[in-house]
Amino acid sequence: MTTTIAKYYTEEMTDWDKTIIYYFEEIKEFEQKLADVIRRNSILDIAAKVAQHQSHLNYAFTKFSQLHDAINRQGAALRTDGYLVDNEELINSDTEKYQKQLRHSMQQVEKEYIDIKFNCYNFLSSTLKK
Repeated sequence: MTTTIAKYYTEEMTDWDKTIIYYFEEIKEFEQKLADVIRRNSILDIAAKVAQHQSHLNYAFTKFSQLHDAINRQGAALRTDGYLVDNEELINSDTEKYQKQLRHSMQQVEKEYIDIKFNCYNFLSSTLKK
């Protein structure tokens, strides 16, 4: 059975959506851990560092939310009357360009988030061991 472009794009976006939802949960966990640091230690220097990490997490959350919305729009563009477009001729160059743009954006935001996540891990581990 051949895979249509629409089906391939939809599967790819479903994977991205699952990844984004996982990252949303992970970001919430980091925010809770950072809040715990503030509750344990009210030193202004620590509070400023926590705020910086929370700001970075908020940035990542916003970027993932924007991607999530864009993925949903692209998914809707690949459907007609609720069904995937099965005629590859109906997928125009704009749809292909947008899919490539989504792919690139997902890759970029994931890379940024990985840096944010590991910086947060380092901060938490060094702060909590004191």
